[in-house]
Amino acid sequence: MRLLELFAGGALVAALAVAATDVVHPMFNDLPWVGAGLGVAAGVGALLARRHRTGRAAAATAVASVLWLATTGDHLGPVPARMVVFGVDGALWSLIDAEPLPAFHRASREGTRADLISMEPMFSPLLWTTIASGRTVNEHGVRGFRVQTHDCKVARWWDVAEARGDAVGLYKWLVDYPPRQFAHGGFWVPSWLAPAPDAWPESLAVVKEVELGNRLRRQAVGERGASLRRVAGLVGVGVRLGTLVRGAAWLVREQLGADDTARNVSMQLIRGEIDRDVFVAQLYARAPGVASLNYYATDGLAHLYWDRHEAGGPEVRAAYRQADEILGELMARLGPEARLLVVSDHGFQAMDAKGVAGQFLPLTERLRARLGAEVPDVDVTRIGHKLVVGTRSKADVERARAWLATLTDAEGEPFYVVADFPDDEASLALTLADEQITQARLGTDRVGGEPLSDYVTLTAAYTGMHEESGIFLAWGRGAPAGADLGEVPLLDAAPTLLAGAGLPAARDMPGVARVWPEIPRVESWDGLLRGRTAVPDGGVNEDMLKALGYVDDGKPTP
Repeated sequence: MRLLELFAGGALVAALAVAATDVVHPMFNDLPWVGAGLGVAAGVGALLARRHRTGRAAAATAVASVLWLATTGDHLGPVPARMVVFGVDGALWSLIDAEPLPAFHRASREGTRADLISMEPMFSPLLWTTIASGRTVNEHGVRGFRVQTHDCKVARWWDVAEARGDAVGLYKWLVDYPPRQFAHGGFWVPSWLAPAPDAWPESLAVVKEVELGNRLRRQAVGERGASLRRVAGLVGVGVRLGTLVRGAAWLVREQLGADDTARNVSMQLIRGEIDRDVFVAQLYARAPGVASLNYYATDGLAHLYWDRHEAGGPEVRAAYRQADEILGELMARLGPEARLLVVSDHGFQAMDAKGVAGQFLPLTERLRARLGAEVPDVDVTRIGHKLVVGTRSKADVERARAWLATLTDAEGEPFYVVADFPDDEASLALTLADEQITQARLGTDRVGGEPLSDYVTLTAAYTGMHEESGIFLAWGRGAPAGADLGEVPLLDAAPTLLAGAGLPAARDMPGVARVWPEIPRVESWDGLLRGRTAVPDGGVNEDMLKALGYVDDGKPTP
């Protein structure tokens, strides 16, 4: 019976700890099944009490059960936000419509949907900046991935909301590092491109510490005290008990051995849980009028496992299920007057079948080094079998074009086919002139006097690539139920977002508001950027760029 008494005492201590935490974090206890299990244990103990003297243990377990169940459910009511944006990177309707995703399906019935048509170059930092600003890449100037917030030359929706007196919640919108303090309150947690764990308020930096600490494993500090501090910090900013339990369970599983696929999926999903918990908690704690949450697992897992998805595999579907759960919670927590806009920057498709079964990748870093000697601040990034060369100006792009013409193969022919982007005068699209890549060629061929293997490799690591049709979904007050707008240009997202928030767009935004009526436009919001000084370039999270396949280290991929 000693074991039962120890169990009962431990259960009571745990329930008291959860109850105490619930006082300051009302959403902490999201595991009601534990309380129900304690109730069953208390009942069994009561039945055995006469014969085995388990009465005290049963009573303690019953008290623990009551305490536990009393702290589940937060009863906080609607969040104060009048407009929330949920960005689901790389999402597409064909997948959503084919899967059991109740929140997406309900929002489609009750709201207005469309295909949000993306733009080239189809890179997420560029596209999310266009969604935020309503301006083309030639105007906002964000090209490639090695960019920071001061590289954007135009105002974005959070600048407008702040100027109109709103507290603003900004959670992981691309090209948002370094963060700053909003004038009227709110919060700011930078996206995965951020190279350092900065956030505002400073207490939210723990989210980035965990993300940069090798995704919940092998923490960079490596000290037990630091890990415990981070757990306490996560609880302090809103992470729930269930998220902590699932994270701990994964750590145990990884110690027992886990393959790369299980690791990739688990890390993406645990990060999604943390982001959901913290974002919702901050909506209550900081009370922004306008807020956004961006979710990236739908993109990250699709790059790696699109072939498995097409074969019926669970990896990409797991990300969509989590996105659906987040959407469902946002819908449940918004008030009757609030509005919700769900957008993706692009869709997804299988890698095009070229070369040897399509399993080659053009490499970025040797080209970037050589081209950088001719063109300042050039960037080279990869989407599928295409490279994008981003420069600062039209003059620089012509210098890049001239140099690329001199980069020839062993036959003296240009190695790349160079094309323009209609919407971006300072970038070039490169594809291989000869896409029949074989192991034999990699061992013998030369490019500009250097090994072909410095410029292309064989790999089966990436099976999905971006496609132009993303999602647009407006829900809440004033959104017509069951409407389908067909195709909506990416440039319409910002005016729609601002109209939904009751904020004016600007006349220099070429798009129009869909769903919600516009209020009279101002001439321009770009003056809001005057007086803001650029900070020293702290770089970006290069490890994540490599993990997602946008750049490489210049070495052939195994």
